[in-house]
Amino acid sequence: MAPAARRGRSVVEERVLAELRSVRSGVTGVHGSLAATTDGLLVAHDLPDADPAQVAAVVSSTFALATRATMLTGRGEFREAVSRGSDGYLAVYAAGRNAIMAVIGTSTLNVGLLQYQARGVIERIAAYSDEFGKWSVPARPAPPDGNGDGLAANPLPVRPATPLPVRRPATRR
Repeated sequence: MAPAARRGRSVVEERVLAELRSVRSGVTGVHGSLAATTDGLLVAHDLPDADPAQVAAVVSSTFALATRATMLTGRGEFREAVSRGSDGYLAVYAAGRNAIMAVIGTSTLNVGLLQYQARGVIERIAAYSDEFGKWSVPARPAPPDGNGDGLAANPLPVRPATPLPVRRPATRR
């Protein structure tokens, strides 16, 4: 990568990381957060104990599904999705057209304060998001073969798709 491109990445990445850290320090119960592109490429993270690349990939799926559900139900453009588990929260936010922010919270997360504080952070991350596509690295695990070509030594056979069963109308006798 060219030095100029690397410098640009560092500046943007550091700014985004500072925004993510401000969420953790400003909201009770935030465990960590990340910013990614909408297609799952990790930009920056503040996650202490999770694989941020895997979280970015899964969060992009959450974003895609929530975006589709929001659109399908006529609720306009997707903004946020918050899910609550037995041990805490996951909040996923749209940050402009091509970025997302995710916040992982403990069970003591102050969700109201998070929603309030996230607005400004999302706006600032969205302002940086045009740079993300220029230098992001795919958020995927290493290839299964370990040699870097992405092809497994024994790939699974590809089967043609089986058609779904068709419901036939009941016949009268």
